[in-house]
Amino acid sequence: MHRSPALACAATAVIVPLLDARPADAAFVRYVVTAIDVEHEGKELTVYTVAARFDGAQDTVLLAYQLKCSNPEHLKGFWHKDAATLGDAEGSAPLTQDAGTWNPSQTVQPKSNRGLDSYLTIGGECGGKNTTSADPSWSKAEKGDTRGWARHDLPASGRAGWFLAAVPGASAGRVGGSASYEIAGKPTLENAATDVRLAQFVLSRGHAPRDFELTVAFNGGKPGEAQTYATAPFRLGADPAKP
Repeated sequence: MHRSPALACAATAVIVPLLDARPADAAFVRYVVTAIDVEHEGKELTVYTVAARFDGAQDTVLLAYQLKCSNPEHLKGFWHKDAATLGDAEGSAPLTQDAGTWNPSQTVQPKSNRGLDSYLTIGGECGGKNTTSADPSWSKAEKGDTRGWARHDLPASGRAGWFLAAVPGASAGRVGGSASYEIAGKPTLENAATDVRLAQFVLSRGHAPRDFELTVAFNGGKPGEAQTYATAPFRLGADPAKP
């Protein structure tokens, strides 16, 4: 379990119910969002981890896609500290909202910067060993936009997705397979035994709540088993259950 003692923090967890509790989606419970407040170089930030919770012992996420948000302004303003923000030959990546990538393998010095970079993933943590890939929808998000997921914002198409590249024996997308690391002494997952990490979003502290919708494709973890799909909302910001 890794710690980042240089970051001051407080943590909360937000649990959002499933939009449509159909029998076919029974193994998917909900999205769980943890929020950790940190400070870096005078900037006050909140680090959100979005995870999918399941009730099956080997439920496995294969794909997350159709990330949607009705407010275009809420697709901007994410902080990045990764290879796309590199500022010099020595590998010093500045924290910025003006450049970045959602590729989790591109976080610079992940053990020290894991709490400062926004990225998307299927189960794993950021770093060079993460094999999560963007699906083709990123290159078709907007006409003439060829950035793929090498961008600091999120596409407004509502189609963006990511998946775990096939690796023999890989279990990152399975419940219990997401690394239960800490940021500033606080756990990023509420329950590592049931939750699969899907994203980390870093925003300026005190931002307005942001509402998203996301679909996951998953199965019970058996080779060749058919996929099941579940769509549900999640919120970055204030607890929607509170005024």
